[in-house]
Amino acid sequence: MQREQIRAAVQQYRPHLLNVRAAVNQAEQALAEQFDRSPVDPAKTNEAIERLVDARSDLTRTLTQLSLKLRLLLTEQQWQELQRRRPVPGSDSAPPPEAPEQK
Repeated sequence: MQREQIRAAVQQYRPHLLNVRAAVNQAEQALAEQFDRSPVDPAKTNEAIERLVDARSDLTRTLTQLSLKLRLLLTEQQWQELQRRRPVPGSDSAPPPEAPEQK
């Protein structure tokens, strides 16, 4: 039962997560392109900065909402194990965490 609930929660958020991650990547690329221009257009660069801030905010919100949903499904011990398995922010080399088994 718990596994199915966790899978359903992840599946519910997956499409939006894919979209917001793509938006962050596009916004980062657009900002990099603005910085690479000569001369740099401050107005266009500031617009690109705002789009990146908005995209990152949406990603943070979505990930946090998913975390809340998972926390409501997991026991305290399972939640702590999930937190222990999470990669250190900024480290892309760690594998994605797996939901702990129900005991």
